[in-house]
Amino acid sequence: MAKWRTQHSPEILLPALREWFRSPVGCTVLQEEQALINAALDDCSTERRNLLKLSMIPERFQVDDRLCHRPIHLGSIGQYGFSQVLDAVCEFDQLPIANESVDMVVLHHLLEFVNNPHTVLREVERLIVPHGKLVICGINPWSPLALRGMMGRVKRSAMWQHHSLTLNRLNDWLSLLGFEQADLRYTFHRLPINTPSFFMNHRCLSSKLPMGGVFVLSATKYRAPLTPSANLRRRSNIIPHPAMLGATRNLREKPQE
Repeated sequence: MAKWRTQHSPEILLPALREWFRSPVGCTVLQEEQALINAALDDCSTERRNLLKLSMIPERFQVDDRLCHRPIHLGSIGQYGFSQVLDAVCEFDQLPIANESVDMVVLHHLLEFVNNPHTVLREVERLIVPHGKLVICGINPWSPLALRGMMGRVKRSAMWQHHSLTLNRLNDWLSLLGFEQADLRYTFHRLPINTPSFFMNHRCLSSKLPMGGVFVLSATKYRAPLTPSANLRRRSNIIPHPAMLGATRNLREKPQE
């Protein structure tokens, strides 16, 4: 069993997250990653379908209304009182949604700040329909933004006491759960410095460069549902194999003298 980093209580973590995402660095991160998430959801196969949004800051993360029906916002009991956009309060590893009933799910900076990210990912797999889409947005552990996080851990900053999830680990989990990676993009190729403003205003680099501070990974669930027949013996008698019937008949025939 993996030992995950102990998180601060919601009364400390959630205000720290909101304060950081209101800073110039945080606002730039939100703006750039939101464009990549909308691009990942902008697919003719998932257009105007059901969307579930799971985020630590759901009120700051918006999805283009043209890409889906009204999205569903779910949050933990710790988020109650911090966010006014939640449709229901629940635990992230016990979502009150029927099996295979959601077409798209977005995990926006969630897996880094939950007690057990693999358990949450397994719960999300349960409710996604076959050929449904999963989009994961997180902090790239191999980036200048992650180095800034290491400094924050030394100071015991609540924002940076998060899990460092590598893409190799995420892909292993997704493969075990029946997902296949469809696309991977990076953004925020900047130094996480609020001043001077040049660092937040220079031209964006290519989203294929793997040194971006944030990654947006999209995956598709390819596990097809199986419905076993109620009477397999009767079904097998309907479509017999001619070769097998002939071989069985020849074996039963006695040799003529």
